[in-house]
Formats: sequence, structure tokens, C-alpha cells
Amino acid sequence: MNVQIMCKDHEFEPGTTFEKVAQLVRERVKDEPMIKTIKAKTGKDHIVFVLNGRIIREPEFTSTPLNEGDDIRWVHPYFGG
Repeated sequence: MNVQIMCKDHEFEPGTTFEKVAQLVRERVKDEPMIKTIKAKTGKDHIVFVLNGRIIREPEFTSTPLNEGDDIRWVHPYFGG
């Protein structure tokens, strides 16, 4: 099954839940300075995940199935100027 994460194609097995996406993203960004800093301060990475235009909160990760063609975005916890 093909889904897009930040506009890049990724293949997942049918029946995969959103939890797999969160794990994948968190593993990829764990060494980024922004993530390391906020995790050291708060204990969490505070990444915001968006599935097809809807924010997915952590309690929903295990109960939200992925579907063919899903569009997944995520946002760093730091913005501003």
C-alpha cells in the first residue's frame, strides 16, 4: 500500500496503523538539534502529525489505519522568528 509522507512515497503492508508512521518519522529526526533540545527540556518531541488534513493525536496512533493514497505531514515543534 502506498502512502505519501511529506510528499514522498512510502510502502506499508495492508493493515498498518498510523503508529508505524510516527515511529518511522521519530526515528529519522531523533538526532536533529531542534528535536534533541525540546526532548531534553520536556521529555517529548512534540511533533504534530497530520493525516489527510486532520491532526492525529497520540492516543489515535494505534487505532488509525493507513489507507492507500493517504497524505501524511508532520511539523517540527519549533517555529518563529
